[in-house]
Amino acid sequence: MKELYKNKRFRHIMASLLFLLIAALFLMFFLEYRYFLNDFGKAWDFFFKTPQVFLFNAFLLWLMLVIVWVICGRPILAAGVGAVALLVITYIHIAKYNSRGYPLLPEDFQLASEASTLTKFVDIWSIVRLVIAILITAGLFFAFSYYCGKKLHLKYEKGKDEGIIKRHFVVVRTLILAASVTIFLTSTIFVRHNEGVRYEPIFLGTRFTAWNQNRNYDENGFILGFLYNFQKLSLDTPKNYSEERIGNTKKKYEMIADYENEGRIDPADEDVSVVVILNESFFDPTVEFQGKKMSDYYRHEGGDIMPNLHRIQKEAASGNMYTLDYGGGTANIEFEVFTGLSNFWMNIVPYTSLIPKTGKVPSIASMLKSKKFVTTAIHPFNGGMYKRNISLKNEGFDTFTTELEMDYTERDGNSEYINDKSAYDQTIKTLREGKGNQMVGLITMQNHTPYNDTNYETYDFAVEQTEEISDTRKSQLEVYYQSLHTSDQYLGEFIDELNTLDKKVVVLFFGDHAAGLFNITNNSEDKEVRDLSRVTPYFIYTNYDAGLKAGEELPTTSPNCLVNTMLDKLNWQKDTYMYLTAAACKEQPILATTYLEGLDFEMTEVLEDYKLLTYDILGGKKFWYNK
Repeated sequence: MKELYKNKRFRHIMASLLFLLIAALFLMFFLEYRYFLNDFGKAWDFFFKTPQVFLFNAFLLWLMLVIVWVICGRPILAAGVGAVALLVITYIHIAKYNSRGYPLLPEDFQLASEASTLTKFVDIWSIVRLVIAILITAGLFFAFSYYCGKKLHLKYEKGKDEGIIKRHFVVVRTLILAASVTIFLTSTIFVRHNEGVRYEPIFLGTRFTAWNQNRNYDENGFILGFLYNFQKLSLDTPKNYSEERIGNTKKKYEMIADYENEGRIDPADEDVSVVVILNESFFDPTVEFQGKKMSDYYRHEGGDIMPNLHRIQKEAASGNMYTLDYGGGTANIEFEVFTGLSNFWMNIVPYTSLIPKTGKVPSIASMLKSKKFVTTAIHPFNGGMYKRNISLKNEGFDTFTTELEMDYTERDGNSEYINDKSAYDQTIKTLREGKGNQMVGLITMQNHTPYNDTNYETYDFAVEQTEEISDTRKSQLEVYYQSLHTSDQYLGEFIDELNTLDKKVVVLFFGDHAAGLFNITNNSEDKEVRDLSRVTPYFIYTNYDAGLKAGEELPTTSPNCLVNTMLDKLNWQKDTYMYLTAAACKEQPILATTYLEGLDFEMTEVLEDYKLLTYDILGGKKFWYNK
């Protein structure tokens, strides 16, 4: 053993492993510090209050550093690569959290191909600071390697005779690599294949939850939280999935559809057009839900921010949508509304992960297209964002009009986004010039983050300052409120313009989510207060007498139920699968993980059929189409 210790290679291996272990501990603390938005106190509490969880995360980070070291051959370089990687990853995390109130998830990297587009959402100077930090970090590790590497046995110089270690050094490195990979995979199996529980602690005194990733990361650390979400990148085959089960389900709802459609209106026989509007970050700051009021937590001067919305709600049928996310997640909400399917069980990003490769997907567009409607999607932004250029086509949209094809591209003040006025003008143009019945799916951009104080010249809604609202957040809220106010103005003008058209039009309008600016409510320990940040308005408006009651209050539902609500109110015929969606919405009107947290939730036969249908269409063998 003494002879072995004198061997340079052995000392180099031992020193490298020890150095990487120390580096892993420091880098792990840095990772948690950055995860908690540069809050040293929270990172310190995480270390001392749950040391076993911290050390397990550090152990996994050490294994990753060892793997990099074995590949590159230099421990200091491996630590430097790790430090730079964490700088980049935590920068992305902080940028996302500040805009959405949610941690970085594996599926976010599926948007890597759209990185140039995503840079529009962040401050360019923060990117400059990141680059400077990377250069400084690289310089420090280079200097450490130059002055200390050899003294600490972290640099290895070949000698003439180094015994058995020399002859088998490649084998030793290979064994270390294999052992590191194996230990990493085996020690994280319980994380990567964990469905999440509601109450009982299962890991070192903590628990994994499927419905709250902030809690996952807070309790289990960034690495374990991130690994837990890797299972969302693929779909596991449900236990009860089979051709027979899907076939029986389809036969059942075909009978229901045949019976129900007999007494309903065939849209093909109507001279009518349909417009479904997803208004980006459209949120009513006066929202009341479950006896709670948003105005109790955020107050402002200047009067009603959204007078036109409130006017339209008195003229139309309207309600609240319990959205899937807060501060983001637009593509998932869009998916549910257009298709009527649910992302509840998959918890993935269908637009980027599934729809581009799964082919045709049923939707309101494909349903009306089969009724000879001309289908058009309009989005005043990059058409490749969330792979909409592929996904919307697979949903049945004939034409996709992006910012490059739009005739109207006006922006408000210094905002970088095309405003809602232009989006609505493009919609009106499509309706006026289109032949026959039109189905238009509009996804706006005006209210999207960032909320820079240079966007508008004047601000009419001063936010009341409190201890919980920082100067920066106060400014962002005032920009957001001003954007909502002008968005509301354009909405009113759009509805007024519809009333002048010589064709009948049905409008389903909804806000996809609130901006990620309401930390007081979103971070509340009271679930009903948190829910306030997840409720947006929706309404069904017609410029003709379609039998809707003015001021009718519609049920609070999740996005998957909106189109069904519209079709039922119009008494229109529906596709077979829509009747299954309707049955699921009747049993569980709000199918959203954050809403169901802590509530009793029964997986009925209808919901099981609904889950299996969604899997069959998006990830299964498409038995639904074969029967």
